Amino acid sequence: MHCQVAGVQMSFVRPTPKDKNAKGYAGSASEAIISAALIQAGYTVLTPNGYMHRYDLVIEDANGCFWRIQCKTAWLARDQKTLRFQGCSLLYKGQKGRKESKRQHYQGKVDFFAVYSPDTKQVYFLPISDVSNTENSLRLVPTGNKQEKRIKYAADYVL
Repeated sequence: MHCQVAGVQMSFVRPTPKDKNAKGYAGSASEAIISAALIQAGYTVLTPNGYMHRYDLVIEDANGCFWRIQCKTAWLARDQKTLRFQGCSLLYKGQKGRKESKRQHYQGKVDFFAVYSPDTKQVYFLPISDVSNTENSLRLVPTGNKQEKRIKYAADYVL
């Protein structure tokens, strides 16, 4: 966009955004979208300061209770019938050229998972009791064999 000021042409330049494929982008974007969705749903959203906490957000409900929230990004499975997300974090430690990973679960550290799917543009809200400490899935469509046991349907968790 260009403008004229006292005979001088000035131009406004839009800042160049960072690469969306950069490490941490998807998680940061999901957390912001989740935070906005929680606010729109009527919660007060708090963000922790400092480090050494296992939750991303805290919400206050209508009763004045506080709940710890872990935010995750879901991806569409190859079959396009389920969304997948991790119910744990992996910690990598390197010692003398070796890399070791250790799963860290969230039991006792968070109360809910809020999961954003860029594919469905939805936020899903799950109690920690419905999340395993491995890869989790939310079903988008019914199973072909009509199995219902242990199936978690994404529609049941939409925020």
